[in-house]
Amino acid sequence: MEKIEYFDYQKIAKEMNVPDTTLKKIEREVKEEFPKDKMMYELHVLRAVRSKYWQKDH
Repeated sequence: MEKIEYFDYQKIAKEMNVPDTTLKKIEREVKEEFPKDKMMYELHVLRAVRSKYWQKDH
């Protein structure tokens, strides 16, 4: 895991109880879109986590 520099999305993911496997999947998907822009990568991972799109409706 790379060092967080801009947005501490890992802390938010932990607070929101995002499963590790889900966070890893989000990270992989976002890395494909922003392979060389660390700030955009971290921002978009944070946005994905906070959007709760990864949660299933019950």
